[in-house]
Amino acid sequence: AIIIFMCIELMLNAVNLLLVAFSKMHHLNGVAQGNPAAGTDGQLFVFFIMVVAAAEVSVGLAIIVMMYRNIHSVDVNFLNRLKH
Repeated sequence: AIIIFMCIELMLNAVNLLLVAFSKMHHLNGVAQGNPAAGTDGQLFVFFIMVVAAAEVSVGLAIIVMMYRNIHSVDVNFLNRLKH
Protein backbone atom coordinates (compact mmCIF):
# COMPACT_ATOMS: atom_id res chain seq x y z
CA ALA A 1 0.00 0.00 0.00
CA ILE A 2 2.86 2.37 0.74
CA ILE A 3 4.36 1.68 -2.69
CA ILE A 4 1.06 2.67 -4.31
CA PHE A 5 1.10 6.00 -2.50
CA MET A 6 4.74 6.56 -3.42
CA CYS A 7 3.87 5.95 -7.09
CA ILE A 8 1.03 8.47 -6.90
CA GLU A 9 3.37 11.03 -5.37
CA LEU A 10 5.91 10.36 -8.12
CA MET A 11 3.26 11.00 -10.77
CA LEU A 12 2.21 14.24 -9.09
CA ASN A 13 5.84 15.39 -8.93
CA ALA A 14 6.26 14.58 -12.64
CA VAL A 15 3.25 16.76 -13.43
CA ASN A 16 4.74 19.54 -11.30
CA LEU A 17 8.02 19.36 -13.20
CA LEU A 18 6.16 19.42 -16.51
CA LEU A 19 4.08 22.45 -15.49
CA VAL A 20 7.14 24.37 -14.32
CA ALA A 21 8.99 23.60 -17.56
CA PHE A 22 6.07 24.72 -19.72
CA SER A 23 5.59 27.77 -17.51
CA LYS A 24 9.23 28.74 -17.99
CA MET A 25 8.97 28.23 -21.74
CA HIS A 26 5.76 30.30 -21.92
CA HIS A 27 7.36 32.98 -19.74
CA LEU A 28 10.27 33.38 -22.16
CA ASN A 29 7.88 33.70 -25.10
CA GLY A 30 5.65 36.14 -23.22
CA VAL A 31 8.52 38.39 -22.14
CA ALA A 32 9.71 38.53 -25.75
CA GLN A 33 6.22 39.74 -26.73
CA GLY A 34 6.14 42.37 -23.98
CA ASN A 35 3.99 40.60 -21.34
CA PRO A 36 5.99 40.41 -18.07
CA ALA A 37 3.33 38.36 -16.23
CA ALA A 38 3.23 35.55 -18.79
CA GLY A 39 3.91 32.02 -17.64
CA THR A 40 2.91 32.29 -13.99
CA ASP A 41 -0.20 30.13 -14.39
CA GLY A 42 1.79 26.88 -14.43
CA GLN A 43 3.59 27.82 -11.24
CA LEU A 44 0.28 28.54 -9.51
CA PHE A 45 -1.01 25.12 -10.55
CA VAL A 46 2.13 23.58 -9.04
CA PHE A 47 1.27 25.06 -5.65
CA PHE A 48 -2.28 23.73 -5.87
CA ILE A 49 -0.99 20.27 -6.82
CA MET A 50 1.41 20.36 -3.86
CA VAL A 51 -1.51 21.13 -1.52
CA VAL A 52 -3.53 18.25 -2.98
CA ALA A 53 -0.53 15.92 -2.68
CA ALA A 54 -0.04 16.86 0.98
CA ALA A 55 -3.72 16.21 1.71
CA GLU A 56 -3.54 12.91 -0.19
CA VAL A 57 -0.54 11.78 1.85
CA SER A 58 -2.18 12.59 5.16
CA VAL A 59 -5.45 10.85 4.28
CA GLY A 60 -3.67 7.90 2.66
CA LEU A 61 -1.36 7.31 5.60
CA ALA A 62 -4.31 7.56 7.98
CA ILE A 63 -6.11 4.88 5.96
CA ILE A 64 -3.02 2.65 6.01
CA VAL A 65 -2.62 3.06 9.79
CA MET A 66 -6.29 2.24 10.42
CA MET A 67 -6.06 -0.75 8.08
CA TYR A 68 -3.03 -2.03 9.97
CA ARG A 69 -4.74 -1.52 13.33
CA ASN A 70 -7.83 -3.44 12.25
CA ILE A 71 -6.46 -6.31 10.17
CA HIS A 72 -2.71 -6.27 11.10
CA SER A 73 -1.67 -6.15 7.45
CA VAL A 74 -1.12 -3.50 4.80
CA ASP A 75 -1.63 -5.86 1.86
CA VAL A 76 -4.09 -4.20 -0.54
CA ASN A 77 -5.17 -7.58 -1.94
CA PHE A 78 -6.57 -8.41 1.49
CA LEU A 79 -9.03 -5.53 1.12
CA ASN A 80 -11.00 -7.49 -1.49
CA ARG A 81 -12.59 -9.35 1.43
CA LEU A 82 -14.32 -6.15 2.51
CA LYS A 83 -16.60 -6.28 -0.52
CA HIS A 84 -18.75 -9.05 0.96
